[in-house]
This record gives sequence, C-alpha cells and structure tokens, in this order.
Amino acid sequence: MTAFVTPRGRRRAIRAAVALGAFPLGLAVLAGCQKPSPLAHFTLGSHTASTEAPDDCWEHGGDTLTPERGRECRADADGAPTFTVDPGDTFRVGVDREVADSGWLLLVNGVLHEVTPYTSTYQTFDVDDLAGTPMRAETAVSPAAAPEPLLISVAQVSDEFDAERLFASTTQAELDERLFGTFRGVWNAELTPGSAGD
Repeated sequence: MTAFVTPRGRRRAIRAAVALGAFPLGLAVLAGCQKPSPLAHFTLGSHTASTEAPDDCWEHGGDTLTPERGRECRADADGAPTFTVDPGDTFRVGVDREVADSGWLLLVNGVLHEVTPYTSTYQTFDVDDLAGTPMRAETAVSPAAAPEPLLISVAQVSDEFDAERLFASTTQAELDERLFGTFRGVWNAELTPGSAGD
C-alpha cells in the first residue's frame, strides 16, 4: 500500500521538525541566562531606588563570594543610586524576602553599622547615626562636619557569619575571610551631603 503525503501533512511535519530542533536551542539559551539577583530598595523622602546586585556581586549558586570579591563589591560605587541628604534625614532600606531570610548587614564606608544581621525586610536609619557609625575608622562626626559621601552597603550573609568569630580575628586576612567571605550578595547606595552639609 502506498502512503500519500498531502501538502498539509508535509507542512505539519516541517513544523514538528522545526519545533523539535528549537527545543535544544531554547534549553541552551535558558542555561546561559542567570537568575536575576534579589532586589535592595533604598528610600529617602519620596525618592526610591530599587536595584539588583551586579552579576559578579551576587552568588547565583547560593554559595558565598570570595573574600576578595566581597571586599571589592562593597567598595564599588559605580552605578549605585545616589541620594542627597541633610542632618536629621531618615534613610530607609528594604530587601527582598530571600535576603531577609538569610540575614543582611549594613556597612557604612566599609564598616559594620551593627554586628547582628537584620532578618526583617525593612529597616529605618537616621542619617546622623549612619554618619557617626561608632566603628568607622575615622573619628565619629556629624554630616555637617563631614561633607564626604557615605557609601552604604547592604550585604546578604550566609549561615557562616559569626560575630564572635569575627571579633576574635587576629589578622586582617582572617577578618576579611570571616566578614567578606560570608557575603552572598552586595548592593550599594551613596549618600551625598546636601546644602546643609556645606
């Protein structure tokens, strides 16, 4: 018996072959795409900026950044949202639930504002308190006396973060390993003093 293929059947066969050929290509494209990072949200007054971590400043596999990369990400202000602040202003930080679930730290110019990770999705900070973070390398001063910008870093941490171990560090390398080596992601914002700081 001879099988006859109609033009309509031929078109169906071609479409099926194209679809099957496109399937592996689609998988390859998906494999090349990285999941976007969770967001950090920074707010001053009515100005809000939501930002992803740069690709190389969020560990897509759920591990941690290397200590060197964690330190570099913390210091990188390129592309960070900028806010003009005056003494007495309130700065708000929000994070996605994924970040809050593992815990996050706030650093001011690279120094911890608090040693205990936050586990909430939202925190409010007084700009004067941020400028006078007690553990800053410089003398604690008010924004009016310190017109330099403040680099604010949100760092998602892993379960490996341990404040007691951190302060038991005896060398800078050990401190870096125990702090920056626990970062899973870093989001930055910059606070620039306004006219009241001139």
